[in-house]
Amino acid sequence: MTLLRYAVLAFLSLALASCAAFQPGRSVGRQVDDFNASVSLKSSMLRAEGYALNGVDVEVTEGVALLSGTAPRAEDRVYAECLAWSVQSVRSVSNQIEVGGRRGFTSATRDGWITQQVRSRLASDSAIRSLNFNIETHSGVVYLLGYARSSAESERAAAHASLVEGVERVVVLTRSPDETVALPARGAQQAQVCELNPEPTP
Repeated sequence: MTLLRYAVLAFLSLALASCAAFQPGRSVGRQVDDFNASVSLKSSMLRAEGYALNGVDVEVTEGVALLSGTAPRAEDRVYAECLAWSVQSVRSVSNQIEVGGRRGFTSATRDGWITQQVRSRLASDSAIRSLNFNIETHSGVVYLLGYARSSAESERAAAHASLVEGVERVVVLTRSPDETVALPARGAQQAQVCELNPEPTP
């Protein structure tokens, strides 16, 4: 291993440890797993021959993989989810990819504005630890990911998001210690999605 690689790993470890200090509900190990899962999934998409996945956005938080953005064909959308389930540390997948053209500049700018407004509202509420939330917005739909100290905190954050102008709906994908979610077996989900995946069209 080169000196440069050691330096990069050391920097990432310090950065993640720093994040963990501000995010008591998220362990350094979980954050490393999420980072590695995101990199692995994005790399798999770039290497996918016969599929058009350049317009797909990937965000992995607390083992939840959010797939958003756009893909030109239905088979591209399905294959992206198939790849997500193949990543070992991913415990659930939310496939929100839209089939069709890519977002225009105006739409992307509007989504960015909405994200900032939601972030500002969460930060101004002392009952919400806003740094534990990851906010993504696509086509007016706000996705809340991350770690909530309770289900009530998730609901409070969702309520804030719903009040921002331009928000069509709010999708909550957070994890909290007082919620027990019965997730289907990851292997079974992967098999089901990948079996439905058609061969790519030339």
